[in-house]
Amino acid sequence: MKIIRKGLLAYSLTGVILINNAFGYSQEERIKDMRAMEDGLQQMQKGFLYNNLQDIQKGAELLKKHTAKIEPPVEGADEFKRSYAYDLTKREANKIIKLADEAVKEYKEHRARQAMNNFTKILKQCMTCHARIRKW
Repeated sequence: MKIIRKGLLAYSLTGVILINNAFGYSQEERIKDMRAMEDGLQQMQKGFLYNNLQDIQKGAELLKKHTAKIEPPVEGADEFKRSYAYDLTKREANKIIKLADEAVKEYKEHRARQAMNNFTKILKQCMTCHARIRKW
């Protein structure tokens, strides 16, 4: 009897994993990642305001971690729109990751203004994606 229960449990868990993978990146996951990206930006901004390299670094790492995972919504979109949204999202995400690294590097080299300029560019990249994908 225990063997049957273990088998059923294993099949159930396998089914849940397969269902999650079949549906891919959910709206809830996207919202969670977007909020984490916002938290990273806020921590970077706090670091600039308080002249704190550790906050800038932690914020940049949080931002990069969740930006790398982000995918656009594709529900109800035709193939062209899905591929365009995916390509745009990944391109903007790569730019954000690169700019976050540059901002930290510039700040470490005592070029705070250039680091803050990179931070502003990050915000512009975020708005580009939101404007094109979300039609803001």
